[in-house]
Amino acid sequence: MRGLKWFLGLLVALATIGALYQIVGMVLDRKQHPPIGRLIDIGGHRLHLYCIGQGSPTVVLEAAAPGWSLYWSTVQPEVAQVTRVCAYDRAGLGWSERGPLPRTGRRLARELHQLLSRGGIPGPYILVGHSLGGFVTRLYREEHPLEVVGMVLVDAGHESEMRQAEFRSFANAGKSMLPVIRAMTMLGIPRLMASYDQLPPLLTGQEEKVPTEIRPMLRAGWLRTGYFSTLTDESDALIETLEQVRHTGSLGDLPLVVVTATGPLWWPDMPGQVNPAKFRKMWLDLQQNLTTLSSNSRQVFADQSSHFVQFDQPTLISETIRQMVIATRLASRTK
Repeated sequence: MRGLKWFLGLLVALATIGALYQIVGMVLDRKQHPPIGRLIDIGGHRLHLYCIGQGSPTVVLEAAAPGWSLYWSTVQPEVAQVTRVCAYDRAGLGWSERGPLPRTGRRLARELHQLLSRGGIPGPYILVGHSLGGFVTRLYREEHPLEVVGMVLVDAGHESEMRQAEFRSFANAGKSMLPVIRAMTMLGIPRLMASYDQLPPLLTGQEEKVPTEIRPMLRAGWLRTGYFSTLTDESDALIETLEQVRHTGSLGDLPLVVVTATGPLWWPDMPGQVNPAKFRKMWLDLQQNLTTLSSNSRQVFADQSSHFVQFDQPTLISETIRQMVIATRLASRTK
């Protein structure tokens, strides 16, 4: 019994030290890496908004599930040369504060609308959604169709993905690890193990493509205690989000570009129970189906990209957005 008490006491002491190490680390991160944009109160919590450039329409960048505004750091400056472009952090990610549950796509879209309104960023908008962000952009457009004049879906999710066995295996494998990683983060274990330049999960192997100057900020955002809690919250709400998107209907003749990643390093670390060939076919079929959302759509293939096209082929995305901005301006002049 004495040995057991000693062992339990040691575990409690180590956990306490780890938790303090995590807290001190986050305090230092906040001092070393202040927000690059503005923190705007949308009613109970603040979201981080970063806008650069001038002109209309305004391009709004919506990140994937694990990402935030910094994930657009290779694209945003290029787009800013032709118009105003805004990236932001969903609640609980990057510099934004955590928000109320559930974190469904519709809630995310409404929070984005509040952010743009209170941030003094009027439309019209071209919405750019990556992965999960594609759901948010579509739900935003459903509620505010007159504000949206174009949409770019970057390897975006599809409302039928969870009906596919391959995708369910892929998603469930990742989801099962989130509670474990979240607990480890609270105890400072990832912070202790991470090197200064280590990138967030799913960006491993992208070292040469992610700008050196943003790596410490990415690392700080990844090591926040609430980061994996937020990913868990968004993952828990995914089924409801898919149902919400399923009822959005057609985009009519809205200008739409579907950017699809087809590169050799498409999805890193595919779980062992997932057949890569079947997953790839399933994903490409769903990507093609996204083009049917609008009668004014086209598909662009990023043949040198993983799922994170904005790091692998940023010029492809920025040029696609630039072309839509110019086309939108020309269309408005002819009306």
